[in-house]
Amino acid sequence: MVHPDNRREISRVLYQQHQKTNNILNIIALDTSGSTLVSEQLSDAKAVVHSLCDYFYQQRQRIALLCFGNQRYQWLITDSKTPASIDTVLKAIQAGGGTPLREALLEINRYSVKRTELKPMDKQKLFLISDGRSRDKLDDIVLAKNLEVHVLDSENSDIRLNKAQVLATHLMANYVSLFK
Repeated sequence: MVHPDNRREISRVLYQQHQKTNNILNIIALDTSGSTLVSEQLSDAKAVVHSLCDYFYQQRQRIALLCFGNQRYQWLITDSKTPASIDTVLKAIQAGGGTPLREALLEINRYSVKRTELKPMDKQKLFLISDGRSRDKLDDIVLAKNLEVHVLDSENSDIRLNKAQVLATHLMANYVSLFK
């Protein structure tokens, strides 16, 4: 279960730049690899996605949802009004396999750059929910400058590798651990 202090941190991130505008696209990238099956990480991560979507719906902001696991990534929602209920989408998400984190980040970057060309005045935020466990080379990844990045660390195991925190530092992203 997500630690209460960390829920407050997520709320702080959301309300920090409170803007009631639909000119914000929130890209949620959800790690669905096999490592998320440990300690119900995926279930807790889905709860975080649910909370984010509730907030984005209330603010009339747009979302895109990308899941990555089992050596592939898949867009479940692309640039859409946030649905009133995300439950059906979340229930269908399964976990397993390896973590294609590099491919997911490169795809998000391509998507962000393309969308900026279409809508240059819109703000884009990335919420990367992952434990950061990947065998991929990530140190050369550079995301678009207009993409505000938040890494929500879903690692919840006895042996903490802190890979999501290292990734957040590399991406110059805001870092929040979902578990203490």
